[in-house]
Amino acid sequence: MAGDTARDIVVHQARASVELGPARTKFVTVPIDGGPVPMGMRDEVADHYGVLAGKYQPHASTLDYVVGATAACLVGTFGGALSARHIPVADGRLKADATGDLMVDGGTLLITRIDVRYRLVVEPGTDRAAIERAHQHHQQACPVARSLAGSIEITTAVEVVEEEGRR
Repeated sequence: MAGDTARDIVVHQARASVELGPARTKFVTVPIDGGPVPMGMRDEVADHYGVLAGKYQPHASTLDYVVGATAACLVGTFGGALSARHIPVADGRLKADATGDLMVDGGTLLITRIDVRYRLVVEPGTDRAAIERAHQHHQQACPVARSLAGSIEITTAVEVVEEEGRR
Protein backbone atom coordinates (compact mmCIF):
# COMPACT_ATOMS: atom_id res chain seq x y z
CA MET A 1 0.00 0.00 0.00
CA ALA A 2 1.37 3.43 -0.85
CA GLY A 3 2.79 5.33 2.11
CA ASP A 4 3.50 2.26 4.21
CA THR A 5 6.82 2.32 6.00
CA ALA A 6 8.78 -0.75 6.98
CA ARG A 7 7.57 -0.19 10.55
CA ASP A 8 3.93 -0.39 9.42
CA ILE A 9 4.22 -3.82 7.81
CA VAL A 10 3.61 -6.82 10.08
CA VAL A 11 6.22 -9.47 9.27
CA HIS A 12 5.36 -11.90 12.06
CA GLN A 13 2.85 -12.36 14.85
CA ALA A 14 4.10 -13.77 18.14
CA ARG A 15 1.57 -16.14 19.63
CA ALA A 16 0.93 -17.63 23.04
CA SER A 17 -1.87 -19.61 24.63
CA VAL A 18 -2.70 -19.08 28.28
CA GLU A 19 -4.81 -21.23 30.56
CA LEU A 20 -5.73 -20.35 34.12
CA GLY A 21 -4.79 -23.04 36.61
CA PRO A 22 -5.36 -23.56 40.30
CA ALA A 23 -3.97 -21.30 43.02
CA ARG A 24 -3.42 -18.19 40.82
CA THR A 25 -1.18 -20.07 38.34
CA LYS A 26 -1.25 -19.35 34.62
CA PHE A 27 0.07 -21.91 32.14
CA VAL A 28 1.62 -20.33 29.05
CA THR A 29 2.38 -22.21 25.86
CA VAL A 30 4.36 -20.70 23.00
CA PRO A 31 5.12 -22.23 19.60
CA ILE A 32 8.19 -24.39 19.04
CA ASP A 33 9.21 -24.96 22.68
CA GLY A 34 5.72 -25.91 23.70
CA GLY A 35 4.97 -25.83 27.34
CA PRO A 36 3.08 -25.16 29.31
CA VAL A 37 5.27 -22.92 31.43
CA PRO A 38 3.78 -22.08 34.83
CA MET A 39 3.67 -18.40 35.74
CA GLY A 40 2.23 -17.04 38.91
CA MET A 41 3.51 -15.00 41.76
CA ARG A 42 6.28 -15.19 44.27
CA ASP A 43 5.99 -14.08 47.88
CA GLU A 44 6.80 -10.40 47.30
CA VAL A 45 4.19 -10.08 44.56
CA ALA A 46 1.61 -11.99 46.58
CA ASP A 47 2.25 -9.74 49.59
CA HIS A 48 1.76 -6.63 47.46
CA TYR A 49 -1.58 -7.84 46.12
CA GLY A 50 -2.72 -9.15 49.52
CA VAL A 51 -2.87 -12.79 48.47
CA LEU A 52 -2.61 -15.00 51.54
CA ALA A 53 -0.16 -17.88 51.87
CA GLY A 54 -1.78 -21.09 50.71
CA LYS A 55 -3.95 -19.25 48.17
CA TYR A 56 -1.22 -19.34 45.52
CA GLN A 57 1.45 -21.73 44.37
CA PRO A 58 4.82 -19.93 44.22
CA HIS A 59 6.09 -19.50 40.65
CA ALA A 60 8.08 -16.87 38.84
CA SER A 61 5.79 -13.98 38.02
CA THR A 62 5.06 -12.65 34.56
CA LEU A 63 7.18 -9.63 35.58
CA ASP A 64 10.14 -11.97 36.25
CA TYR A 65 9.71 -13.41 32.76
CA VAL A 66 9.76 -9.92 31.20
CA VAL A 67 13.05 -9.21 32.98
CA GLY A 68 14.43 -12.60 31.93
CA ALA A 69 13.32 -12.21 28.31
CA THR A 70 14.87 -8.76 28.13
CA ALA A 71 18.17 -10.02 29.54
CA ALA A 72 18.16 -13.04 27.23
CA CYS A 73 17.60 -10.89 24.16
CA LEU A 74 20.26 -8.39 25.21
CA VAL A 75 22.87 -11.05 25.96
CA GLY A 76 22.12 -12.73 22.63
CA THR A 77 22.46 -9.44 20.77
CA PHE A 78 25.66 -8.52 22.63
CA GLY A 79 27.05 -12.02 22.05
CA GLY A 80 26.28 -11.77 18.34
CA ALA A 81 28.03 -8.39 18.12
CA LEU A 82 31.08 -9.79 19.92
CA SER A 83 31.15 -12.89 17.69
CA ALA A 84 31.04 -10.66 14.60
CA ARG A 85 34.20 -9.04 15.99
CA HIS A 86 35.80 -12.50 16.43
CA ILE A 87 35.57 -12.39 20.22
CA PRO A 88 34.56 -15.84 21.54
CA VAL A 89 31.45 -15.93 23.74
CA ALA A 90 30.56 -19.65 23.94
CA ASP A 91 31.42 -22.14 26.66
CA GLY A 92 30.47 -19.84 29.50
CA ARG A 93 32.63 -16.93 28.38
CA LEU A 94 29.66 -14.53 28.29
CA LYS A 95 27.16 -14.57 31.14
CA ALA A 96 24.65 -12.08 32.42
CA ASP A 97 22.71 -11.35 35.57
CA ALA A 98 19.67 -9.10 35.48
CA THR A 99 17.57 -7.28 38.02
CA GLY A 100 14.25 -5.58 37.51
CA ASP A 101 13.09 -2.76 39.76
CA LEU A 102 9.39 -3.00 40.54
CA MET A 103 7.52 0.05 41.77
CA VAL A 104 3.89 0.68 42.61
CA ASP A 105 1.81 2.94 40.39
CA GLY A 106 -1.87 3.27 41.28
CA GLY A 107 -1.74 -0.02 43.15
CA THR A 108 -0.17 -1.91 40.24
CA LEU A 109 3.37 -3.27 40.22
CA LEU A 110 5.34 -1.96 37.23
CA ILE A 111 8.83 -2.74 36.02
CA THR A 112 10.52 0.65 35.93
CA ARG A 113 14.13 -0.40 35.32
CA ILE A 114 16.01 -3.46 34.12
CA ASP A 115 19.74 -3.65 34.76
CA VAL A 116 21.82 -6.28 32.98
CA ARG A 117 25.40 -7.00 34.12
CA TYR A 118 27.56 -8.98 31.72
CA ARG A 119 30.69 -10.91 32.62
CA LEU A 120 32.93 -11.62 29.64
CA VAL A 121 36.00 -13.83 29.92
CA VAL A 122 38.56 -13.02 27.23
CA GLU A 123 41.99 -14.15 26.16
CA PRO A 124 44.86 -11.82 27.03
CA GLY A 125 45.31 -9.20 24.33
CA THR A 126 41.65 -9.14 23.28
CA ASP A 127 40.68 -5.82 21.70
CA ARG A 128 38.92 -3.99 24.54
CA ALA A 129 37.86 -1.17 22.20
CA ALA A 130 35.94 -3.70 20.07
CA ILE A 131 34.16 -4.96 23.18
CA GLU A 132 33.23 -1.41 24.16
CA ARG A 133 31.90 -0.63 20.65
CA ALA A 134 29.78 -3.78 20.69
CA HIS A 135 28.48 -2.90 24.15
CA GLN A 136 27.80 0.69 23.20
CA HIS A 137 25.58 -0.24 20.24
CA HIS A 138 23.98 -3.60 21.08
CA GLN A 139 20.95 -2.27 22.95
CA GLN A 140 19.70 -0.47 19.83
CA ALA A 141 19.84 -3.77 17.94
CA CYS A 142 17.94 -5.77 20.57
CA PRO A 143 14.27 -6.31 19.62
CA VAL A 144 13.02 -6.63 23.20
CA ALA A 145 14.97 -3.64 24.55
CA ARG A 146 13.74 -1.49 21.67
CA SER A 147 10.17 -2.68 22.20
CA LEU A 148 10.30 -1.62 25.85
CA ALA A 149 12.16 1.64 25.23
CA GLY A 150 10.30 4.62 26.61
CA SER A 151 8.44 2.45 29.12
CA ILE A 152 11.23 0.77 31.05
CA GLU A 153 14.72 2.16 31.63
CA ILE A 154 17.29 -0.45 30.56
CA THR A 155 20.91 -0.25 31.65
CA THR A 156 23.81 -2.56 30.93
CA ALA A 157 27.41 -2.88 32.05
CA VAL A 158 30.16 -5.29 31.13
CA GLU A 159 32.95 -6.66 33.29
CA VAL A 160 35.83 -7.99 31.20
CA VAL A 161 37.99 -10.64 32.85
CA GLU A 162 41.13 -12.13 31.33
CA GLU A 163 41.32 -15.90 30.87
CA GLU A 164 43.05 -16.74 34.17
CA GLY A 165 39.97 -15.37 35.99
CA ARG A 166 37.62 -17.77 34.16
CA ARG A 167 35.42 -19.98 36.32
